Amino acid sequence: MPKTISELPFIFIIGFNKSATTSLHAFFQNNGFPSVHWDGGRLGKTMLLNCCNDKPILAGYDKEFRVFSDMTFRTHRLRFEGNSLFRILDADYPNSFFIYNSRNLQDWLRSRALHRGTMDGESPIQLEMRLLKTTNPQKVFDKWRKERKQLEKEVREYFSGYSKFIEIDISDKDLPMKLSRFLGMTLDQSQWQIHNRNPQHS
Repeated sequence: MPKTISELPFIFIIGFNKSATTSLHAFFQNNGFPSVHWDGGRLGKTMLLNCCNDKPILAGYDKEFRVFSDMTFRTHRLRFEGNSLFRILDADYPNSFFIYNSRNLQDWLRSRALHRGTMDGESPIQLEMRLLKTTNPQKVFDKWRKERKQLEKEVREYFSGYSKFIEIDISDKDLPMKLSRFLGMTLDQSQWQIHNRNPQHS
């Protein structure tokens, strides 16, 4: 393994939250990669502001971290998904590795719906229902499903044939081995475990 942060590649985990982002973050962290996960929404907010101010998208983070996951940010008015900016990540940090992590669609929707992280007492699904002006959670599920399918389509088209992109299913028992092979590094596979198994968490 490289010994200094400058020798480590950038690795972007661009699947949605509730797709083992915490587990992937811990796996890389425990393998010696400085990793940041969500950071209380500050990661996604910084990405958005950097783009608005024409700075490198990860300015403020890129000197300290090499692995990035769960780039979500929300306010009372919006939910922003930083993974949607994967093209800018690629442009600003060329030759980086991209991991699209996914899980069974229905399990993912259920886990998102049960997530209880709140902002002033409002959970993510409550925020979505309010923004959509509905009391029907199915409309939120339809929106999330559409967003995920659209991202998958765009990611697959953009990274088609790119050797530094991999798509993984978090239930794959060979996931840590595949990541080691993908990165061309020997990773301690015993560090892989699913964190926050309770579907209320990431």
